[in-house]
Amino acid sequence: DDHEELHRHLSLFDLVCIGVGATVGSGVFVLIGLIAHTSAGPAVFLSWGIAGIAALASGLCYAELGGRFPEAGSSYLYAKETMGEL
Repeated sequence: DDHEELHRHLSLFDLVCIGVGATVGSGVFVLIGLIAHTSAGPAVFLSWGIAGIAALASGLCYAELGGRFPEAGSSYLYAKETMGEL
């Protein structure tokens, strides 16, 4: 079987990047909450709902593509498989 598998390996740099990304990501949510509290009003609920539906649709699309093309990959692999090499 010539199926190639990915190796499980995280370096110190990878772990630091994950930690920084989590910190920045949580800061974004805190800032959005502060802005919503001070200046936006009840329309924030609608915008979060629309964003949630869009994120759900995106996740379902990735799940469908992951089931259809089970190789390890990402958006590039899915685009290459559906549209061919450009």
